[in-house]
Amino acid sequence: MDFLDELHRAEIGPIVALQGLPGWLEPVMWLVSLVGTDAMVLVLLSAVYWCLSPRLGLRIGLAVMFSATVNAVAKLIFHEPRPPWIDARVQVLFGEGSFGLPSGHAQTVVVVAGVVAMAFPRRAVRWAALAVVAVVSLSRVYLGAHFISDVVAGWLLGLAVLALYVAAAGPVATWWRGRSPAAQVLLSAGVAGTLLGAGLLAALVHEGWSEPAAWLAGGARDPASLDRLCAMSGALFGALVGTSAVDRLGWFAAAGPPWARVLRWTLGMGVAGALWLVGRVLGDSIAADLLRYAVVGVWVTAGAPLVFVRLGLAGVPPAPVRRPG
Repeated sequence: MDFLDELHRAEIGPIVALQGLPGWLEPVMWLVSLVGTDAMVLVLLSAVYWCLSPRLGLRIGLAVMFSATVNAVAKLIFHEPRPPWIDARVQVLFGEGSFGLPSGHAQTVVVVAGVVAMAFPRRAVRWAALAVVAVVSLSRVYLGAHFISDVVAGWLLGLAVLALYVAAAGPVATWWRGRSPAAQVLLSAGVAGTLLGAGLLAALVHEGWSEPAAWLAGGARDPASLDRLCAMSGALFGALVGTSAVDRLGWFAAAGPPWARVLRWTLGMGVAGALWLVGRVLGDSIAADLLRYAVVGVWVTAGAPLVFVRLGLAGVPPAPVRRPG
């Protein structure tokens, strides 16, 4: 038994004890955890980008998509179980089929909280960000989705992504803006492709691996699937291309009456959903998944804003707005 196996066994007791708390906590924790799912993050970030602040929405969105892709790679590298897969005493209160280490929710919330805290450097915002990180992280352990060590690993990886963002985003954005459109597309493919390649390499290293029977009985559902890796890599590529396009073709103003903001979000999400569904006809191959999510990424970041301006649902900012960095 290796170190992680021993650590996981030691963590079962605290998880079972946490799940023994009053039952009214379950729906609360479930809703808290739901906010951190990929679909809900897309919904919330799209609302921020289209309806509140394009700059802040893109800053958070690009950081989150990069972080999520890194997380998908890390899960494939470690190949670690979730608590119910190794001990039936842990209840499955929020089903997850992928590998557990590191926690994607914990990693994402650290990145989002960090970017928001930097955008609004006030003590109240920072304390609120820390509280959100704590509650979301607690929910993942309570629901049986993660070991405590998974959450800690998610925090550490999230902090690493956040540190990279702080150090490199500004200089990289300035340098990126000076490249030609074709070069920007190639660079976007390079960033997403490097992460995709790392995930595929991790899968290749574990080639021939199969889930233990106990894992399957505990709720594992094809944890070695490449679906999330492809989805995040494709979305990251599309978002980078879309960001480059909207920076060159013209930004938009998120101001306007409530009805216009609601209509923007409704139209934007409706088309995004339609594009995703149409893309399903291409099948479930790696290439099809990459293309489907790339198209959605381009639509969310560039297509929708340009359509909003054309339809009069959004205006043009009076002064140039720098691309987030």
